[in-house]
Amino acid sequence: MELDGASSSFGKIAAASPETLGLLMLKTDRYAVRLDDRTQLAAVSDALVDGAATARSLQERFPGLGPREIARELQVPVIVADDDPLVGSIWRFAEYRSRPLRIVLYARGIAPLERALVDDLAKQFLGRATAQDVFIAHELYHHAEAARSALPIARRHQVTLLQLGRWQWRTGIAMLAEIAAGSFSQTLLDLPCHPKALDYVTRLPP
Repeated sequence: MELDGASSSFGKIAAASPETLGLLMLKTDRYAVRLDDRTQLAAVSDALVDGAATARSLQERFPGLGPREIARELQVPVIVADDDPLVGSIWRFAEYRSRPLRIVLYARGIAPLERALVDDLAKQFLGRATAQDVFIAHELYHHAEAARSALPIARRHQVTLLQLGRWQWRTGIAMLAEIAAGSFSQTLLDLPCHPKALDYVTRLPP
């Protein structure tokens, strides 16, 4: 499904499968492009499953609680900052920090999205959630992953950068953690679509 350009409609974006959006994300990773198509799909599927399973685990642990309440129960402060959301070419919505422990929401980063997501469009992309809910949930995945003993999703699928005989220099794929975090948010909040779709909302005309 093509999602790049003004010719794409909001409806097509919202209807894109998590796998489609996850593959679009993976193809922006500088190392993941070295993987063949089948391995990329397997990696995306693994990330989506991991994110959803992590969300269900927290739902069982904290039944009926939203992301802010779960963060509070986990003693992860949620801070709203008025900092410039633009760092280089990166537009920041939120950030997880382990030292000091906190989730930072960038108010000026989220504001354009909140202005765009109103009425039917909000329901189409967010369901009953808010944009802030989505980003808190996203960062909660990173906290949950950092706190567990399992191998991080970014290191489960690695790319060989250099090989000399039996020696290999390998690296993980950081984008897989972002794909998993989106799947976590979608499951935790019962979102209509993977949150990656939100990236396109402010780019296209209605």
